[in-house]
Amino acid sequence: MATVPAPKTYSRKLSSEEAREGYILVLKNKLSFFGGVGASFALVQGGAPRAARVEAYDCACVGPDKPHQHYFIRCAGLKAGDRVEIERVAGESGRYTLRVIPR
Repeated sequence: MATVPAPKTYSRKLSSEEAREGYILVLKNKLSFFGGVGASFALVQGGAPRAARVEAYDCACVGPDKPHQHYFIRCAGLKAGDRVEIERVAGESGRYTLRVIPR
């Protein structure tokens, strides 16, 4: 049976809330791409690396009877509608590049 290769890129179009609050939302099913909640990694943008990690906060946005968490990476200076692409750097564990594609 053939194995499915792990994804190399996480991408999404930023919402106005993400841009305003300075974060990139990470979908729950994509947490493993970054090593899980709390995992530290280097995020390189424009050649400059910085320390980053996936964080979580408790939320009841779908009602108090359905508590859950949202996951995010702090990242300032983004604009609503921008597309972000985070790519795992091959051969370098814990290192990712961030590319911002303006809307």
